Amino acid sequence: MSFLDNLFGNDNAALTEKDIAQDILKDSKFAVTSLASAAAEAINPELRDMLRTQLDKAVSDHFELSDMIVDRGWYPAKDEPIEQLRNEYEISQKLSENS
Repeated sequence: MSFLDNLFGNDNAALTEKDIAQDILKDSKFAVTSLASAAAEAINPELRDMLRTQLDKAVSDHFELSDMIVDRGWYPAKDEPIEQLRNEYEISQKLSENS
């Protein structure tokens, strides 16, 4: 069901494509943030150019993954904000009931 169930040995739990994609998206966001920070602080022009190139690729990959997740309905980016909050609240309630 969840990553923690899988991590702690609940045999009924299995990571889904959605779980994996969302985890990759989280890591992608971290990579973009880290590269942006590194590029902003780099003094050496060659290093700055290298980081900028990597950042451009990371942002492009992140957008592609984000679009895929939204298109598959795994992230409700086009829902109204109140609807997103309501859905997240309902998910959190289910999680607390299962613990």
